[in-house]
Amino acid sequence: MLGETGGEKLPKFDVLVIGAGVFGISSAYYIKKNSPEKRVLLVDRLGDAGQANTGRSNAMFRNTFSSVDNQMLANASIDYYLHVQDEMGIDVGVDRVGYLWLMTDAQLAAARTHLAKMESNGVEIRIYDRGELERMIPGFVAGPSSEEARIMSLGEVASGVFGAKCGRLAPDRLAGHYRDQFRALGGDVMFNTEAKQLVVSARETTGIDGEPFVWQDWHVTGARMADGTEISADTVVVAAGVWNNELLDPVGIDGHCKAKKRQLFTISVAGKPSLERLLRSGGFNGSGVLPMVILPKSGVMVKAVKESGEFWIGCEDEVNRPYVTYPEHDLDSYGPEPSYYEQNVYPILREYFPQFEGARPSRMWAGLYGYNTVDNMPYVFAESGLVVVGGDSGSGVMKGDSLGRIVDAVYRGGEEADAVLYDGTPFRASKLGFRSRDVEREDWLL
Repeated sequence: MLGETGGEKLPKFDVLVIGAGVFGISSAYYIKKNSPEKRVLLVDRLGDAGQANTGRSNAMFRNTFSSVDNQMLANASIDYYLHVQDEMGIDVGVDRVGYLWLMTDAQLAAARTHLAKMESNGVEIRIYDRGELERMIPGFVAGPSSEEARIMSLGEVASGVFGAKCGRLAPDRLAGHYRDQFRALGGDVMFNTEAKQLVVSARETTGIDGEPFVWQDWHVTGARMADGTEISADTVVVAAGVWNNELLDPVGIDGHCKAKKRQLFTISVAGKPSLERLLRSGGFNGSGVLPMVILPKSGVMVKAVKESGEFWIGCEDEVNRPYVTYPEHDLDSYGPEPSYYEQNVYPILREYFPQFEGARPSRMWAGLYGYNTVDNMPYVFAESGLVVVGGDSGSGVMKGDSLGRIVDAVYRGGEEADAVLYDGTPFRASKLGFRSRDVEREDWLL
């Protein structure tokens, strides 16, 4: 491991990877694994891998997507995470508790096409009827009938769509797994090192100040760190998540990504028997815990965390929530809003689950989703010495392994290369690029 930068002259690297979130750390690992002779350096402004939005995520995974491409990317990644935990014996917190979408009749009818596509591609789903849900989930109210419910236009739950190969994991442990594997292969790491600017050079220099000029061929030859240190590399992988634009925009490359704030609120079950019973709703999974539940209004999400005795509550949060093109570096500046829970989330939550009446968050935090606003699908593309990955639209952790393999395929063979996902599925990298992009839009977002 290299030390922190401080203006010293560093040797030239074959590959510089900027960003140690799940995309960056998995990309660095697969590049080093498949090109062991190459010198690969990973840099991140924080003190360890997965400490920014990866670590602040809801830490869930699913293969239940409307897009066949997303189904493939997620399914193979989940298989790898299960391999890491069950066969390699590395605890990354994988727990297949399942996802449960509670739906009105109209919502289920609208979802039928998506569900049929999932089933035809081997995605394991089950549909529960209202009676089954009421028997299996203590205190659940399928048809809220209060005046407040009427004002909010809360629909009557007719069924629940359950995704079996879905669940939760520990993103910091997952990032740590890739970090340790990368280091074991001889990969170089520099944490507490902020990449500030990409370095662009002419392929054939003239020695005239101001290069490269418009008539010269140019390429990215490295990056300048915040302390002034310049790191040279034959290829630079930009995997800085919601901060990709900071590096790409100044050199005239569109990162196709915008950020949006998301918040999580935790409710403790301590001293609340009705919430304790809800948390331990049986029958859905082998863990004896309530699945990840998505309510039919505004995408309010309820995640049961058995070991800490609490629920994590979130929401889609799309209405009147602005996009951010250049996010702050300090994620704490995007503080959670107690009023958002009180006025937006809680009124819906307590109507379907009355046992949350009077419950207030014991903890709360916020992070940022990085959206590809074109089709809600991730992107990987190459451009003049760069490979760029991002735009996961809130599902980076669940597709992180597949995206790392695709970045490596692009590095070794260009955008027309075929990546081989963990489960053996071939995936043409160009599908996620922009020159010949060919992915199915994702419409099953959370």
